[in-house]
Amino acid sequence: MGDTCTRGCRFCSVKTSRKPPPLDPEEPEKVSDAISKWGLDYVVLTSVDRDDLVDQGSNHFREVIQKLKQKKPDLLVEALTPDFQGNQEFIHALATSGLDVYAHNIETVRRLTPKVRDRRATYDQTLDVLRYAKSVGNCLTKTSIMLADKETPSG
Repeated sequence: MGDTCTRGCRFCSVKTSRKPPPLDPEEPEKVSDAISKWGLDYVVLTSVDRDDLVDQGSNHFREVIQKLKQKKPDLLVEALTPDFQGNQEFIHALATSGLDVYAHNIETVRRLTPKVRDRRATYDQTLDVLRYAKSVGNCLTKTSIMLADKETPSG
């Protein structure tokens, strides 16, 4: 969904903008073509957040997954997704896309979340995203946490 994120998490070095360039309508086809030719058994798709889009890019992401599964049905696909601001319709679009692993990172512990993540990404929202994806999708759910983020030897 491009290389420009609409969020501003302090741990991330991806460029940000409130109005990134529009989505490439050919991206789902280009990505699925490239990946299906690489001979992979497992792929992890990730993206920037696109809060500027009506569906926050969820249908674009879904289309990539579905095209991949059409071209290579035995390919295991993990998607490291945005939080879609907790919108269940958008989460549902990915969780039911044929995805094998729905991943969304919690990044850090509750107490550090406001200092590390964008204000729109809360600890509880992340947990809700994962719970909902698990409840509606026929896929595994997964999260990750950073260790030693901005820590010093004295703590």
